[in-house]
Amino acid sequence: MAGPAVRMLCALMVFGSAVPAGAQPPVGPTFTLADALARARDGSPEGAAARARVEAAGRAVEKTAPMPNPTVEFRSENWASGVSRSVLPLDTFAEITQVVELGGKRGARRGVAEADLATMQADEAVIRRALAVEISRAYLDALRLRERQRTLTAQSADLAEMVRVLGRRVEVGTTAESDLLKLRTEEARLGTDLLRTEVAAQRALVEITARLNVEASLDALVAPALPALPVADDAAALERRPDVTAAQRAVASAQQALRLEDARGTPDPALNAGFKRTIGYNTGVFTVTMPIPLWDRNRVARILAQGQVTAAELERSAVERRARGEMAATRMAAGRLSERARDVRTRLVDPARGARDAARAAFASGALDILRLVDAERVFTDATLVAIDIEIDAIAAAIEARLAAGEDPLP
Repeated sequence: MAGPAVRMLCALMVFGSAVPAGAQPPVGPTFTLADALARARDGSPEGAAARARVEAAGRAVEKTAPMPNPTVEFRSENWASGVSRSVLPLDTFAEITQVVELGGKRGARRGVAEADLATMQADEAVIRRALAVEISRAYLDALRLRERQRTLTAQSADLAEMVRVLGRRVEVGTTAESDLLKLRTEEARLGTDLLRTEVAAQRALVEITARLNVEASLDALVAPALPALPVADDAAALERRPDVTAAQRAVASAQQALRLEDARGTPDPALNAGFKRTIGYNTGVFTVTMPIPLWDRNRVARILAQGQVTAAELERSAVERRARGEMAATRMAAGRLSERARDVRTRLVDPARGARDAARAAFASGALDILRLVDAERVFTDATLVAIDIEIDAIAAAIEARLAAGEDPLP
């Protein structure tokens, strides 16, 4: 009698301590995978952070300065000369200097800002995809454990009834006590598996509800239908994949940075104009300053920028190769698991159920060895758990294949 009480206490302690009442907004009577994905997309801190970066990069493009800031200089000379002001009066200068960019620097600076914006947008899509992967896996893990818990709970109740019946037979002397001990051992083993599954299920639930900031029960989870597999069109899929897009944007960003460094190799003149008062006369000042590109043409920065372009192009190729491999692997896995999931109950569970029912009928009539009953019960339970795993694995594989092809996780 201590086993069920301990299991219930552990489950209540895990769930009650991790999900305080009122700490999270409740959901409706059902909480589907589509609901979980929508909450992750619209309310996750990761997604909000990515959107904030995109908005900041967009404002940065709008605020790109048309040219460098001018400089102002006020200078007064001939102080503390030791000579009378009538002989050596103060000279005063007030000047403004403006650097005039040549070589397309202004367009290159704006191009860098626009490339940064495009990169942030691609990164946001990558984060959304990663969230969809993580939330789908977490939801399906909780669902898998919930189904395993239900199977073990039903089996535990059946075994408890068999123990009760066999106990009565032992009392009247029609069955050896050793058979009762064997059945109680199996009941204890199953109870231990059930406890571990209950704790794991509650833990998985707490993790995903905390991640999504909702309050839901295991019973609210709904098994999604097996999603349709993506069409095998790698060229179109590569265009949709956010990681490939991000790699392409990284190349474009590196090319814009190279363009800016090339432009910086062109010297910029500085125009200086102002007012000068010297020896009592007011005069105007105008100067044009031009660097002589004799030693430095920004070669080091240009070489490094060209290296970044080459590296970004190679990294894009690597991303595309990984993407092709992922698409092929996930499509293959999803296809095979989906095919097996369609008939796993018929091929695996139904025969095990028939053997179990026959063993139970023989047990009810008192004509069955208890070890054969235990074996039949264990085979049926294992077959059911395997079927649960195959069905959940097929859904998870189909979702991964859809995401690998750049499609939404659910149709």
